[in-house]
Amino acid sequence: MKLKITPFKFDSDTVKSWQEGTNMFRLLFILIVIICIAMLQGCAVPRGKEVFLADGARGYNIYCGGSGLNYSNCLEKAGDICGTRGYHLVNQQGEIVPFSIAVREFAPNSQSTTIGYVTQSGSTVTRNLLVKCK
Repeated sequence: MKLKITPFKFDSDTVKSWQEGTNMFRLLFILIVIICIAMLQGCAVPRGKEVFLADGARGYNIYCGGSGLNYSNCLEKAGDICGTRGYHLVNQQGEIVPFSIAVREFAPNSQSTTIGYVTQSGSTVTRNLLVKCK
């Protein structure tokens, strides 16, 4: 039995299908990155950092940003840190920060013969509490 090896030829259909596959891979990669970021935000836990206040007293800056957390998570963390002594709420702040991503397509796709951009936009939420234990 003889094995016959034929050379691979690059015709326009082969190149076109390879380019479409590459574009699909890029879009899939972007989608996976966005999903991972969303999962990391949703699985986040509040964290507290020890700081010193203007009067020299010890306080805690508690961060509980992301779409999976809210201010009640910050307050629970403050209760965990200060325990039965309780705490005073010194400052509370938060904001919604918009973001956008644009990724250049390196080859024309099947719908268009021009090279364009794939864009994605959204927002992330930041929340901080500054507490002082009693």
